[in-house]
Amino acid sequence: MSQPRWLSLDVFRGMTMAAMILVNNPGSWAYVLPPLRHAAWHGCTPTDCIFPFFLFIMGAALPLSSRRGSHLGKVVRRSVVLIALGLLLNGFPAYDWERLRLLGVLQRIALCYLGAMLIVRYTRPWVRRGLMVVILLGYALLLTQVPVPGVGIDPLTPTGNWGAWFDRLLLGRQHLYPLAPFFSQGDPESLLGTLPALVTVLLGVEAGLWLQKGGAPGTLALGGLLLLGLGYAWGLVLPWNKPLWTSSYVLGTGGWAVLALAGLHDWIDRRGRQGWCWPWVVFGRNAILLFVGAGLLGRSLRFYRVGETPLGTWIYEQGFVPWLGTWGGSLGFALAMVGIWWIALYGFYRRGVWVRV
Repeated sequence: MSQPRWLSLDVFRGMTMAAMILVNNPGSWAYVLPPLRHAAWHGCTPTDCIFPFFLFIMGAALPLSSRRGSHLGKVVRRSVVLIALGLLLNGFPAYDWERLRLLGVLQRIALCYLGAMLIVRYTRPWVRRGLMVVILLGYALLLTQVPVPGVGIDPLTPTGNWGAWFDRLLLGRQHLYPLAPFFSQGDPESLLGTLPALVTVLLGVEAGLWLQKGGAPGTLALGGLLLLGLGYAWGLVLPWNKPLWTSSYVLGTGGWAVLALAGLHDWIDRRGRQGWCWPWVVFGRNAILLFVGAGLLGRSLRFYRVGETPLGTWIYEQGFVPWLGTWGGSLGFALAMVGIWWIALYGFYRRGVWVRV
């Protein structure tokens, strides 16, 4: 018997996607409010929770999708399509294949999805949980205790960590993230960092399985508080860091995600308080369409110009700054982008069209 779809997951995903559009599309990167920025390096802002929340949500949905019988070929096909879409975004609109960035958000999602589906299908629960512990402990020891060849005493810098070293070795500098603080020496979605990111997905799997079996959301919330406590305690010796996806960051952001899912599931799915949900479902049911479409539009607004000014900057300066100022205009531009995408996706929602890979 097929499992029902959880409305709480669609709402949680929709909130996460709306936050992604908001933080990725300011009118000017010079005028972004601190909570809407990533941490400069170590640390964690609300913006740094968006990507792990999305991975966690994907993991929480996996028990439902695996029960529906997604065969291995379909899992592999989805992963390949996600990687291809990631490369499409990385190169758009002027493709320089010799310097194309090979890693990215969709590539990490694809690898985590493939790895999590294989683990969920082919391992026992105690093996899966043991693997999570081994990855987090092993990754932390590697980052902090094993010298990186040619780097020296500080292995937690943007260009001097193990992930950056592996990426340079396996992919070449010309295919890595070209901007600060990496300067083609590393990548914020490194191949090595995909391992702890996989644990984020598996935390979602554990939460999804708990709720699927009828476990109490309150007990799940206690688990989230435990993860938070462990994450903050570990962060005293191994800082939270999104680009490195440190083990403390996995536990801390996982704890916040568990608390959010527990609260939403209890309020929406168990108590039936659903009348307010549909605006978020508009985003949540077409997340991949939103991610790719927003990425293409954002790059177009930077690439195409009005005179010497990028189109997005011109719209911000002419349409938002005169009546909202620089800071308010930058936020207003981002909110307008959220609204535009909601209107665009509402048509799909009304027709029951869900774009999936």
